[in-house]
Amino acid sequence: MSRHISVGVPVYKGKDQVGRALRSLQEQTFREFEAIISIDGADAESADACLPFLSDSRFRMVVQPQRLDWYGNFNWLLGQPMGDFFCYRQHDDWTEPDFFERLLLLADRHPEAAILYTDCRWHGGRDDLDAAPSIEGDTLSRLRRFIEEKRPEPVRGIIRAAAVAQAGPVRADEFRALSEVFVWLAKVLRWGSFVRLPEPLYHRLDHSDNYHKQWFDWPVERKRESWSTLFTGLLEAVEPACGTIEERLFFQHFILDRIAVLRPEQSYHHLPHSPHESGTTIRTCLERLAKEGHPDRWIEPTSLATPALSAALAERDRLLERVDALQSANRALAEENRHRRASRAGRFFRRLLGRGGG
Repeated sequence: MSRHISVGVPVYKGKDQVGRALRSLQEQTFREFEAIISIDGADAESADACLPFLSDSRFRMVVQPQRLDWYGNFNWLLGQPMGDFFCYRQHDDWTEPDFFERLLLLADRHPEAAILYTDCRWHGGRDDLDAAPSIEGDTLSRLRRFIEEKRPEPVRGIIRAAAVAQAGPVRADEFRALSEVFVWLAKVLRWGSFVRLPEPLYHRLDHSDNYHKQWFDWPVERKRESWSTLFTGLLEAVEPACGTIEERLFFQHFILDRIAVLRPEQSYHHLPHSPHESGTTIRTCLERLAKEGHPDRWIEPTSLATPALSAALAERDRLLERVDALQSANRALAEENRHRRASRAGRFFRRLLGRGGG
């Protein structure tokens, strides 16, 4: 079986860390790979740090003249000619020498898997372990579990090229695509399962410039708006897997619930701590859907109506209109009564003060 890994290494302001990342690639016991280094924003210092590795014929480097940001650079790497697998390697990450070899053996045992990945050990400011369980089963069950847990660890594994092609590029937005890795993984998951090798063969460095920390100091409104892009993105990811209106209806409410209702021990960029905040988040999600030009992705429950239910809903709407009319009339009457009381009070005080009045 022919197996070749294309490793995408995006680099930006990584001159102090990229050497370790590239050395860990050179030390892999599986040697049939190509490492494509993409230097973002004409970062000359990072490019200089990578130059010694270009003597290895498996490494090549491209310097991007303009800043692409992480998602633009990721998408550029996805667009390059690709082997059987793609591996996304951030410039401050490294792996054990048998990382590729062990995951390829796992891939042979799981031809249905879109991604094979390992546990991740943190270093620097933290020393804990990220361990995301495998996600297997039928397509909709996989998507439901992923949306429930929202774990990014699989993106650090090896990804089948066919699954990458199905997922397409990462979505861009005005928040530096903060939540879009989850959306992209959900699209990959439509192709096949995520299978975990429960050993810490992947290593990450915790430092102040970690991308995922950028949102800590954002105002709450910006956090909420950014979080709403995960709602619209997951709807986009799930829709092609739904074969019926009932399935789409289930997932739209399931996704909205998991975005807008706080659950302990789950990852959130925006924390809806109260019913009022959850309601505000729901409104923001639906407004974001309209802003992105896809209000049709939200299905009204009336799409499932039988003739009897349609008639009942129509009667309900007529009753609601009547209630609205009665409430308007009551408000007008209350306002008229208020003016009358004010007028009578005025006449009383004028008589009391001897200023006349009838």
